[in-house]
Amino acid sequence: MAKLTFGGDVKRTFCTLCPQHCGMLIQIDEDGHPIAFDGDLHNPVAKGKLCIKGTTAIEVHNHPDRLNHPMKRVGERGEGKWERISWEQALDEIAEKLADIRDREGPEALATLGGTHKTPGDWASWRFACDFGTPNFVSQGRNCGVGEYIAEVSVYGWDTVYQSPHPGVTKCLVIWGSNPAESSPPSFERLRACQAQGAKLIVVDPRRTKTAARADLHLQLRPRTDGALALGLIHVMIRDDIYDKEFVERWCLGFDEVQAEAAKWTPERTEEITGVPAADIVEAAHIYATSGPARLMFGVAATQLGEGASRSAVLGRAILRAISGNLDIPGGEPLGNPYDKTHFAWLENMNFEKLVDHPLRTRESVNAHETRITSITGYKAFREATRRIYPDGHTGTAYVLFASQPAIYRAVVEQDPYPIRAIIVQCGEPLLSMGAGQAAYKAFTSPELELLVAMDMWMTPTAQLADYVLPAADFMERADLSAHWGIGNFFVVGQQSAQTIGERRNDYDLWAGLGRRLLDPDNWPETVEGMFDRFLAPSGRTYREWADGEVNHHFTRPKWRKYEEHGFATPSGKVELVPSMFERFDIDPSPVYTGPPYSIPDAPEDEYPLQMIPGSRVRELTASNLRQSRRLNRLHPEPLCDIHPETAERWGITDGEWMVIQRPEGEIRQRARFDATMRKDTINPDGYWWEPSQAPNEPHLSGVWVSNANAITPGDPKLSNFAGDQPLRGARCRIRAAQAPVAVMPVTP
Repeated sequence: MAKLTFGGDVKRTFCTLCPQHCGMLIQIDEDGHPIAFDGDLHNPVAKGKLCIKGTTAIEVHNHPDRLNHPMKRVGERGEGKWERISWEQALDEIAEKLADIRDREGPEALATLGGTHKTPGDWASWRFACDFGTPNFVSQGRNCGVGEYIAEVSVYGWDTVYQSPHPGVTKCLVIWGSNPAESSPPSFERLRACQAQGAKLIVVDPRRTKTAARADLHLQLRPRTDGALALGLIHVMIRDDIYDKEFVERWCLGFDEVQAEAAKWTPERTEEITGVPAADIVEAAHIYATSGPARLMFGVAATQLGEGASRSAVLGRAILRAISGNLDIPGGEPLGNPYDKTHFAWLENMNFEKLVDHPLRTRESVNAHETRITSITGYKAFREATRRIYPDGHTGTAYVLFASQPAIYRAVVEQDPYPIRAIIVQCGEPLLSMGAGQAAYKAFTSPELELLVAMDMWMTPTAQLADYVLPAADFMERADLSAHWGIGNFFVVGQQSAQTIGERRNDYDLWAGLGRRLLDPDNWPETVEGMFDRFLAPSGRTYREWADGEVNHHFTRPKWRKYEEHGFATPSGKVELVPSMFERFDIDPSPVYTGPPYSIPDAPEDEYPLQMIPGSRVRELTASNLRQSRRLNRLHPEPLCDIHPETAERWGITDGEWMVIQRPEGEIRQRARFDATMRKDTINPDGYWWEPSQAPNEPHLSGVWVSNANAITPGDPKLSNFAGDQPLRGARCRIRAAQAPVAVMPVTP
């Protein structure tokens, strides 16, 4: 087939089957149905390339299992008895129930749980929550970057998260806790381009991933010891005088305290804790500090380590970025620029400020008494600190406001610290992808929960428990605008490129429909295109002009060394290596290591001698999504657990056979896949596993309890990190063959 060209019967959009948002061209027939697709060569994200997920777009669009009509539960929760209703009836009834709950319990009694970057649902749900008056809103980003954002903004006033390395300029790349070869093909292409032009690659990961296989140096650390590794690297940089002394002396506060703590972390001691050879620690520090501009890339794993391990990891990485002198230099660690206000109005059209002074809100988020830094109080503190330089605040404000899922579940079941009576879940699957699946289940089936709404493309396990199920449009069926949660500094506009099937609607329609019924209708344009016009108003062009125009995207040109003009957006105006913002919220601000061995372990080590690191991405799937695709199912038909052959032998497990993974929360089963490159004290189960073809409804819920790693991840809020991120990686476990009795044996790394 010839390469598709935009125009005529070829529409231009971007794929949202994963968070990358690669550009796509969709050819439609005379009835508006998609018949062919291609990558968009002019899209700035992937430049015409598509991954295996994107190639299923038409299959997903036409899939017979898609939800096509709104439904209302008429039996018991989870019984599977439904009545088809209209969108208007659904919105009227949901709005009536929310109004009653708000009047009785306050607006904070509503919580929203979002999914994996399904625009426009994320920003529309936050906008509604703030307008309604509840701080209890969450997107999947809560499990990805909250701790990282807060650490970076606390240390140097902005973040580096969504920034890319520059081939030919970046001389060293550190991939720490991610595997872009599977999770982000566009980033992996950029990585390969950097390597082709001479950049060195260091990978920090307990597994030998596809990305690690390309590395000049792979630091295969013990799970949850990332903070110790960071201190070991800092130790070598200071000891060998290869840090940026001039930058530190001029711009950094707290270096003496960092130096004193790092002095304890010789390469030999670091090896004892992390398992990384001392010689490799020294070599990595020298490569990172002396190669030239270096980029220590964001990876979600460090935010998912739980308790103190995550705090010491994200803080240690921020210190490394600072003392290396790489902050805000070309090819190094760009401090992301706010959106160009001449083109895009992001914060102006969100309602974060309205939430702060909302006339009906009287309480903080449900997690505020445990993690005050992620709360309205925390947001106000960051706004105060950054406003001197960024008058409108940080574009990633939602990351400071996200509530904690376990705290939401507790508020439903125990009414602690106050009751949550309604939950709206949009294009997400909390039982599978948000951790603490059993805690979520108890909340969703609790008699204390008066309303559970699910809007999705599929009848997910959570939807099977809902009171109302609403059919969501796929990316071809809706107009779209990708602003990457507000944390990037660019936007891409997409056309609706296919005729909508049935009564599927775009995600905005849910929140706008409720907003027009419960709030000021003028704040909720009738169509998502009308809302996009508000975002794009500063550009002088409408959504339609951007969507149909020759160029459908805009990047803010980077500025470098901005701190030389106005300092850093911290309370002191300097890089705070010991952040005062942490101290303000009773979080240990020093880089002291906290991690294994824990004073409060998630399970006894003598009974659960292994660590599991579920949640690793595979190219064929996006978390719990796309299991319905026949093509992808053929490539990845069963849940696989990577395990070292010697570890498997200890417990009588055979390659390719079923094995059981146990924790205090219960057990799951997956097929063993031998991998001699794995650490012997670590297993890597597939995450987010369910079987859409299995029996729906209670008690099976399409196999949600059979192989789903998040069915056994810890749900105690005390085990979450300083920002409320859950302990999804590194939890203790034990294993056995599927038919074997439990056995506990000591393990050597």
